[in-house]
Amino acid sequence: MGWLSLAAVIAGGQDGAAIKVVPTSLPQIARQEQDLGQAVQVEDVEVFGRRGAALTSPEIELDGADIDALGVWDINEVLERMAETLSLGERPMVLINGQPTPNVDAYKGFPPGALARAEVLPPQAAGMYGAAPGQRVVNLVLQPKFSSYDGRVAGSRPTQGGTSSLSGDLRRSAIAGRNTHQVGLRLSRDTALRTGERDYDLSMGRPSDERVTLRPHSDSISLNGNLTRAFGDWSSVFTVNAQTQDSRPVVRLSAEPVESSRRSDTLAGSAGLSGRLAGWLLQGNFNARASRRHEDGLQNIRSDMQSLALTGNASRPLFDLPTGIATLNLSGNLEGGWTAIDRDQTHVKSTTSGQNARGTVAIPLTKAGGRSLVGPIPGDLVATLGGGVRQVGGDGGDELSAGLSWTPLKGFRLTSEWSALTEGVSDNLKSEPIYYGSPIVVFDFRTGEAVEILPIRGGNPDLRPPQFERLSIGASAGPFTPWAVTGNLGYQRAVSTDGVGSLPALTEDVEIAFPELIQRDAEGRLVSIDYRPMNLSSGLSESLNAGFNFSLPRPAGGAGEPMVLRVALNYGLQLANVVRLRAGLPEMDRLKGDGGGLSPQNARIMIDARRGPWGANATAQWQDGYRTRRISAADGPDDLVVAPFTSVDLRFSFQMASRGSPTENGQGGGGRRANAGLQVNLDIANLFDARPEARLAKGSPAPGYGRDVQDPIGRMVRVTLQRRF
Repeated sequence: MGWLSLAAVIAGGQDGAAIKVVPTSLPQIARQEQDLGQAVQVEDVEVFGRRGAALTSPEIELDGADIDALGVWDINEVLERMAETLSLGERPMVLINGQPTPNVDAYKGFPPGALARAEVLPPQAAGMYGAAPGQRVVNLVLQPKFSSYDGRVAGSRPTQGGTSSLSGDLRRSAIAGRNTHQVGLRLSRDTALRTGERDYDLSMGRPSDERVTLRPHSDSISLNGNLTRAFGDWSSVFTVNAQTQDSRPVVRLSAEPVESSRRSDTLAGSAGLSGRLAGWLLQGNFNARASRRHEDGLQNIRSDMQSLALTGNASRPLFDLPTGIATLNLSGNLEGGWTAIDRDQTHVKSTTSGQNARGTVAIPLTKAGGRSLVGPIPGDLVATLGGGVRQVGGDGGDELSAGLSWTPLKGFRLTSEWSALTEGVSDNLKSEPIYYGSPIVVFDFRTGEAVEILPIRGGNPDLRPPQFERLSIGASAGPFTPWAVTGNLGYQRAVSTDGVGSLPALTEDVEIAFPELIQRDAEGRLVSIDYRPMNLSSGLSESLNAGFNFSLPRPAGGAGEPMVLRVALNYGLQLANVVRLRAGLPEMDRLKGDGGGLSPQNARIMIDARRGPWGANATAQWQDGYRTRRISAADGPDDLVVAPFTSVDLRFSFQMASRGSPTENGQGGGGRRANAGLQVNLDIANLFDARPEARLAKGSPAPGYGRDVQDPIGRMVRVTLQRRF
């Protein structure tokens, strides 16, 4: 059988791709010394690449058992949990079966059982697939064959009572090779939570009304359908989504409660196409969206909005180098929108438009084994260069980016990303009519009171294009040992000029700088704050983030049902956060409490476990305390000091019926994947019913931080029944 190991060595040159060796006959091969550095032709052996593999081997991989242990309802929740546990950032690029897709939303509603595995690719994959600087890439490999009908009913209620939620879901999902379809329906109802049901008195001596809602009554219905079809080297994807929502908030305007009726209807659809032509991988997607919103009561608004968008992407190998293949990625976007708004007998029409184009080139500079374009640098070194232009409304912008990814040794990776860009300001941010937003609680340093206000929202026609410069440096290692230990450490720095934001926390110097944005009545009580977007003169932020992951080893061979256990720990430290609100004003150091405090550090631990029919998931989050100064640049006795805060969320699940076989929904599921029986989930959010707490620096209690003011919901218990039919 010596030829078998020899074939495996030859096939292993495919950059770590997993292989399958299938002997078709057993010829007699004489034993002889061979130079493994020379290519060898082996007859009667077929070598197959791993199904759904990406262009590079994964950094972290979740198999079927790991995915089941997440205890989630659909693929979208799988991606969210992965982003949290693995520190992937806010929006990773998602591949399907190793290929970019015009619209990943077509797959997000599928059950987790439709996934054979989920892979997190190393940072250099961003350049290979044309992702944005610093964006991570996730590869989802679907089952080759899958079919299910699923239903779910969930009810939740805070242990303090006063409100409840009820929802129901039905979906049909199917996969047959590259062809898929999925249809889903969701109904939900949230009952109102009123001030009379909580210790919530911000009336400041005025008559209170227990009808005012802390959470309005709300009903919603949503329907979605997705379809993908393959023909030759091409595939198409279609999606449609419809949603309607009604809510009835009651807010306090001055001293009087006002009831409103709000209704929003949305219809969206898309059609995409991807395939190969003349060496290019091409994909395009057309999106259309229409929405209508009605509100009567507090403000009378009728709005109709329509938008169209066309996105495209093209990539191909550019040229061969001794160190590998240089890859070119091109992308572009065209979009337009129309809005008509009637408000208090005022009719406003507006249009929006935008275009952008971007290109990146990934160039391998060195290759493990001694090949190099830049000198004696060990390991793999890949450089990524990018640039782009954009036009939003009447504003133009541009972008330059560069990155390096170095793997000096197996299991160790170093990355760096730099980008500088000027962004246009969307027409919506400029032309949106003024309106009242949902009520918020603000601590007023001038009067020493906590006030519930109706913030002013809308657009600002005077916004200027913001400019940003970003730098990130990261290191990661692993997986090592049978425990699959991985770790990462990252540094991020961002500098902005004319960044678009809103007014920071209301301190006395903020009110002095922007008196026109603060509204008070004749008695000096705070009435409202204008939170419409504004340009912040400059900003600087620096942070460190670290992560550590490991999983319980499982015996090979799949015998029985071993325990699945994954643990992730993340830590974030703010090194600097400085903002200048307007030219000529001093800088505000938010870590010291200027312009609204900022927590300097946070930590989180997440555990996902499953054993037989039992499953458990836990998340514990901690945020350090911070100070908000009444007057910048100096601590004072009237400063607001917010205490550290910790919350814990738990989920327990139990599968009541016997499991299906791994072949029910395809191959490669990695253990228990299908179940036709009832599953019961118990979720407890905020297990210890923790609430934000604060005091004044002089030691007295801080107004607005009573038990039910900042968080009137508290501990929430949710019971879910779901079943595959």
